[in-house]
Amino acid sequence: MASGNEASLNGMPMAERGAVARPTTLGKDGVQAQGRGVGMSDRPNVGALLDRPLGAYRIAVFLLCALVMALEGFDMYMIGSIVPAIASGLGIGPAAMGQVFVAQGIGLAIGYTFVSPIADRAGRRPVILGCVTGFALVTLLAVLAQSVTALAVLRLVAFIFFGGVVPNTIALVTELSPRLIRQRMVVLLNAVFAVGSSAGMIIAPVAAANFGWTGAFWAAGLAPLLLLPLLVWALPESPRFLVLRPEGTERLRRVLSRIGAGAQADVATGFTTDEKPETRAPLASLFAPERIRTTLLLIVMGSMMMIVANIVPSWLPTYMQMLAGYSTAHAAAVIATSSLGAIVWPLCMIVLIRRIGIKATVALSYAFGTVSMALFAVQPLTALPATLMSIGFGAFVIGAVGGVYAMTSTLYPTSMRSTALGFTAGMARLLSIAGPAIGSFMLTQHFSQQGIAMVLSLPLAIALAATLALRLPRPVRPD
Repeated sequence: MASGNEASLNGMPMAERGAVARPTTLGKDGVQAQGRGVGMSDRPNVGALLDRPLGAYRIAVFLLCALVMALEGFDMYMIGSIVPAIASGLGIGPAAMGQVFVAQGIGLAIGYTFVSPIADRAGRRPVILGCVTGFALVTLLAVLAQSVTALAVLRLVAFIFFGGVVPNTIALVTELSPRLIRQRMVVLLNAVFAVGSSAGMIIAPVAAANFGWTGAFWAAGLAPLLLLPLLVWALPESPRFLVLRPEGTERLRRVLSRIGAGAQADVATGFTTDEKPETRAPLASLFAPERIRTTLLLIVMGSMMMIVANIVPSWLPTYMQMLAGYSTAHAAAVIATSSLGAIVWPLCMIVLIRRIGIKATVALSYAFGTVSMALFAVQPLTALPATLMSIGFGAFVIGAVGGVYAMTSTLYPTSMRSTALGFTAGMARLLSIAGPAIGSFMLTQHFSQQGIAMVLSLPLAIALAATLALRLPRPVRPD
């Protein structure tokens, strides 16, 4: 059983925090108290109870969360693979679909920034359930769209809901996991998200070919609705969230009983946590003196990564055709190999995190990503370097997203975790809107392969520097 202060391990670095937080006590009467006094043996520490080995219930909850992430990944990426079918169905040119992608990006940034933080007040469970429902219903409404503008508006709204799902699913898994494996669990979630994304790019064209473009939207909207009853029945609230709420004692007791801690929970007069409740608003707390450095560095890491993530799928096939003589089909086939990296690398990260820690693993991803993007400078750009670049993009840019989420989820305490995940990701998305514009500029200004390779590599090198500048807590010995 872990000892010491969990906030110092999962909150900010000790050098930035100052005094260690004393445990918070939640009793049957719902009153919180600070300190260690008489009767503490009757008030078990929630963190210690959650640090016990996983049981069947928590594994089932993690599988449910993974399924939610897979469905979100499917819905998020399916539209890119059926652009010609949608354009034909709406009677527009494929280029007009650009406004749909812009709307999705704006909606995602809004959802991350403003919807996700609601969970730090209302809880993870209601926000996840509400956003999954909203995302599914608005996706189904898209089948009624008769114009590209209507579709763009519906996708903007859908992605606002999407922005409330992913950060809070990650927060819930983080707060249910034993401390020693929580970072790896978050990376695993991202791998499942990548599997869902790849499935969307494969299944959506088949559905569109057989049922029209609306067939893909029917599938993407109905699947979450079919899952919703199971989520309502089985998805718990976060124990770490409940212990910080004066009214959460009995709900916390029920959750702890389901994860196998019933013997202690049933006789406990209350519960304690080593996390000190925040007196400031969660968003303001992100920029408190002891956290502002971490918050800004995470935004830099995320935005630099997302700039590259926006340029490559949008413009790399065109660069390959114009500068390296690839056909449209050949360029598309090469880019498709990025899915392999996006699925395999997160699995490698799970092993690396245990061996070398989360910071070194994310830094390694950015270093490899910088080298991968530099491969575009190779002349002639044969299939081998092009494929290695594509796989590297999937692995070290798309696949490394889970590492950033894992760092963020463990660098902030429960009282602001959803806000931190949502705000840093939302700001990164907003800043990364410059990506497609940069890609267009390089095309119109006739950049060489070497120039494009440098522009693609530079953001990842900046992200690497930001990662190395982060101050992390002393790592916990792996299990």
